[in-house]
Amino acid sequence: MGKASGVSRRRRKKYNYNKNLKKIHKKLISLPKVRCKQIKEAWDSSKSYVRNMEEMGLSDDPNKTIGIRENNKKKAVKMEVVSELEAEATAPQPKTLRLPTEPMKFCVYMIEKYGDDYKAMARDPKNYYQATPAEIKKKIKKFKSIPCQWNAYMRAKGILEGEQKSDEYHIDIDEITENVNQASSTVEM
Repeated sequence: MGKASGVSRRRRKKYNYNKNLKKIHKKLISLPKVRCKQIKEAWDSSKSYVRNMEEMGLSDDPNKTIGIRENNKKKAVKMEVVSELEAEATAPQPKTLRLPTEPMKFCVYMIEKYGDDYKAMARDPKNYYQATPAEIKKKIKKFKSIPCQWNAYMRAKGILEGEQKSDEYHIDIDEITENVNQASSTVEM
């Protein structure tokens, strides 16, 4: 039996007028975009990618680098790139962790009502997720470890003096405790 009619015609390549082949070709031959400032400054566009990486003392293929022994290792020409990258990596970075609003309010409410009595906190009706005393202690410890939120709480209590910083939260202790009191009074009726 022969082929079904029209199969060979459908397989024939057709030119796609919607593709900009010139733009695609330029993308393929262009150099990679480097976001790292140190590498960008030390990059020599007249040399290949592998040659540039060798001169900077960086690895272009980690699989090959792991197998290299120390005595066969080549000395990098541009060692300042490696030292700058190491300095940037080891520099301390500010903590950006923040508790969401609801867990923060939960911690403030529990501290206001019970102080350090974690067993009483676990029995509180506002403990919706039935957290154990150890879990609540861990949450409050996390809350205390975040300076911008903990300092805002201390300022609201009047313990910490001075102006509020731009990254600090505004905590209204009265509002947090009032909302809970109103909710509990409606349940009792």
